[in-house]
Amino acid sequence: MPRTYLRAIFLQSALILPMSVTAAYADFDRGLELYQSGDAAGAAEEWKLDAEEGNVIAAFLLGHMHKSGNGLTKSTRLAFPYFLQAAQRGHSDAQVETALYYYHGDQKAEIDQNYLEAANWFDKAALQFSGVAQYYLGVMHREGQGVARDRIEGLRWLSLSANKFYVPTYLLLAEIYAKGDGVVEEPVKAAMYLDLARRYSDTTNRDTVSEVFDATEHYINADQRAEGRLQAQLWINANDKR
Repeated sequence: MPRTYLRAIFLQSALILPMSVTAAYADFDRGLELYQSGDAAGAAEEWKLDAEEGNVIAAFLLGHMHKSGNGLTKSTRLAFPYFLQAAQRGHSDAQVETALYYYHGDQKAEIDQNYLEAANWFDKAALQFSGVAQYYLGVMHREGQGVARDRIEGLRWLSLSANKFYVPTYLLLAEIYAKGDGVVEEPVKAAMYLDLARRYSDTTNRDTVSEVFDATEHYINADQRAEGRLQAQLWINANDKR
């Protein structure tokens, strides 16, 4: 995990910590200095002490270190208690991580698939404006996973997630509007979401974007794609204030 990523996690989390920002920075930076010096294991030991004292950031970082095997044993089983600790203290990203354990199930962590529990954690994160959580709630409502099947409610969550620049949401909305899946077919809107997905994609999802482009090609003609690109730019102008 690069320094900028760790710092971003801290800044995102500091608002919900039950301590002063100054104290939180001090706790975080002791481990960060060790991490940046190449001593990831030392950083982990520092953050373990912080996590035991209730530091949400430290718990979340330790979960990620176990998840990735960076400085700690790679283990989803060992990562889960740290994610859960941070989730219970209100950390939205940790709530998403916890929800994903239940959504998919994790044999190594001895967690069975449980859509109801997943929906509970996604709902907590979604109410804190997590675009990822809102996406999954959209999917779960559309499919009736752990909640009553309700495509209108699913579309509402997906629309909220779309405002968070989450590429999988754009791709799903593109398919929904291209095929008229529970909605009236709107090829231009589908083209708009496809173009948004292309613009906000990165190396982790670019291939998936290309696959959805190919899969929806015969639903959208050239004029509709051109109009969709225009609508995408207007959407960005109105919504992307980053």
